[in-house]
Amino acid sequence: MKQKVVVLSCAPVLNDVQSQGLMQVVHHFEQKQYRVIYYGNTANKSFEQHQLPVLRYNKLVVKFQFYRVLLQINRFKWIERLKAHLADKNQIVDYKTLKGEIRQAVQYFCSAKPDLFICWNPYSPVYGVMAETARLMGIKTAGMDWGLLPGTFLIDQRGTLAKSKVFNRAMTYKDELQYLEMGKKLFFDLSKQSISLYQQASEPLPEALLQTDSRLTKILLIGIDMVDSGAVPESDADRLGLLPFHPSCAAQALDVAAADPNFRVILKPHPSHNATPQSQQLSANCWIINTNPDELIRWADVVICNGSKMEFSALLVGKPLVNIGAGILYKKGCSYEVNDPTQIREMVYQAQKQGLTPGQLRAFKIFLGYLYQDYLYVYSKSHYSTQVLDRILQ
Repeated sequence: MKQKVVVLSCAPVLNDVQSQGLMQVVHHFEQKQYRVIYYGNTANKSFEQHQLPVLRYNKLVVKFQFYRVLLQINRFKWIERLKAHLADKNQIVDYKTLKGEIRQAVQYFCSAKPDLFICWNPYSPVYGVMAETARLMGIKTAGMDWGLLPGTFLIDQRGTLAKSKVFNRAMTYKDELQYLEMGKKLFFDLSKQSISLYQQASEPLPEALLQTDSRLTKILLIGIDMVDSGAVPESDADRLGLLPFHPSCAAQALDVAAADPNFRVILKPHPSHNATPQSQQLSANCWIINTNPDELIRWADVVICNGSKMEFSALLVGKPLVNIGAGILYKKGCSYEVNDPTQIREMVYQAQKQGLTPGQLRAFKIFLGYLYQDYLYVYSKSHYSTQVLDRILQ
């Protein structure tokens, strides 16, 4: 009987603790009699023994699968994402480039013969092409990424971000009080630290943003990664999971600023693949500021966020959160929700007036407890991990 195979990919360079956590994932699959093949950043030397040393495949099978994928894949979407991913914008990315990516993926899968491909962020251009290739070849896929809490990975059979089990969805809980107790402990611990993965250098704010006029409302809009979240290209349906009413984070920020001249809006772009690394003024009352997000959260009266886990950071320091049609905490009872762009002004003022309510705080703590106990792969608590992997293998 053929041993079942999992191909586990990883994009970032992991520190020692994170590497140990990922190795724990490997060991759990091995305990379930799976062979684990690691495909990822070669700087993670501890996984060398799990890499596929040589590709061996049937050329006729590769040729058949290659054309099968090529006929079905969304060429425009993946070419545009590959273009946006590159730091060197002078490099040519075209149909030939995409064909090369698909051919490599097909050769790899025909050699590894996996039953399951766990893809690190299936939205990301390089691994996303692999995930789409695997799916079109009939290979089961799951998504993996940084967890929403420190010391965790997200491993979800549906995918990551807007395609995950928890994003944009109302939750029902089997044991609300148990989750609440766990969530209280997590909230206490997390409120004493930063959960941002990208601590950027501080920079002074423009004078107009330092005014203390009580008529002004200070709004921080934390942008998503426009490339690795699936928001490129603008015309693709993937973007709607994060930005249902706007083609980009900048357009969203400008729309919020236009809702009221007394709003002072800062757009904090995600640092990865940031198309606007230089801070600048976008309109009379809207600025792009590339600085430490925790400092900007402290500055703000209201935080708007549609997918970054900085949604959590806002609530951890007691700032009211507004979701515009999408988000991790959207439909969780933790935020003020804009379900139509015409509601932006009203909902911002409501959030400023009422603040983070006791009901929202309670709902947030319950959700934290659920994430830690039942959803995320917590690599510092192995007894929580088995059920996460069991769901993937069902």
